[in-house]
Amino acid sequence: MNPQPAASREPGQTEPDDPEPGERAPELGWPVGVVSERLAIAAPTLRSWDRRHGVGPSLRTRGNHRRYTELDIRRVLLMSRLTAQGVPAQSAADSVLAMDSGAIAERLDGGHGSAASGEGGGLGRVPAGPGLSGAPPAAGAPASEVEGAEQDATDLVEAIVGAARSLDPRTMALLYRQVLRRRDVGRAWVEVFVPALRRVGDLWEEGRLGVQAEHLTSELLQSELRAVVRANRLRVAGVPVVLASADDEQHHLPLLALEAELARHGVASLFLGPRVPSDALVSALRESQPRAAFLWASLARPQAEPFWRDLEVIGWPLEVVIGGPGWPDGIEAPEGPVTVTRVADFGAAVAALVRRPGASMG
Repeated sequence: MNPQPAASREPGQTEPDDPEPGERAPELGWPVGVVSERLAIAAPTLRSWDRRHGVGPSLRTRGNHRRYTELDIRRVLLMSRLTAQGVPAQSAADSVLAMDSGAIAERLDGGHGSAASGEGGGLGRVPAGPGLSGAPPAAGAPASEVEGAEQDATDLVEAIVGAARSLDPRTMALLYRQVLRRRDVGRAWVEVFVPALRRVGDLWEEGRLGVQAEHLTSELLQSELRAVVRANRLRVAGVPVVLASADDEQHHLPLLALEAELARHGVASLFLGPRVPSDALVSALRESQPRAAFLWASLARPQAEPFWRDLEVIGWPLEVVIGGPGWPDGIEAPEGPVTVTRVADFGAAVAALVRRPGASMG
């Protein structure tokens, strides 16, 4: 037997006849039992989500009985997916309730929407363009596997954004750890962390989130990435790879992600962080004498980069790997044993810094 939905009525409203031509028909609603059967979610769970988290029926019948609309049902379905992945119920509810019908449909259909959009900007933002921002799915992966991973990543992005909205550090940290348990750092960075940071940054620019939410999102991610480095400290060996930002560059989260992934491969690194003056960077290179260094720039750098002239004092083979959208085209390597390699994404940066004589692949 296929139960029929009840028409929505305001309390006390009489049952209308068929609508007149041109008149809008009443919206249909479904009782909790039908929704439970349709979605294979226990009715007590549905009632709990409604009572505790506000994800429930939004219509009422003439007899004051509550009914689920199709949008309510889609909200419940998305919340079910998020909680099944380990997202705490309150954060899942915050994410679902913050989305309009189009965004919910995108998530359920596996789309990315605005979660992967945006340009570089405010504090903690991840600039778009070449560098460490991301890469397309690996060629040859089964379509179902790729689609499932994309859906999982999209849901996790929305859960992180929900935790940012509610300034919930505990949930956000748990989500970051869950992502890092299920993915290596490179995939976590490309598939989840970059889209989440961009989404939070977009909401801040639109005035829909305070800067405190953006700071929290960035600071907690830094802590979790550094935890990966600490966990692999006993595995790293050899002459460290130097990691630094250009002299006026404040953005350094990509460097932390790169440091964490190198640590997983057993590659030691010397992390100098943001805004390293050119003379200080050259001094660090001369003291540590690495075989490679990575330099990040999201802000536009001059075509005649003075740093390349500073590197003319280097007297051993040094590969300088550069990433980020700030570097201009047509960079010429300085005179001497220094080579400059520009990378287009996170995976290429890791490959350039790991695959060298004496480096352990872990």
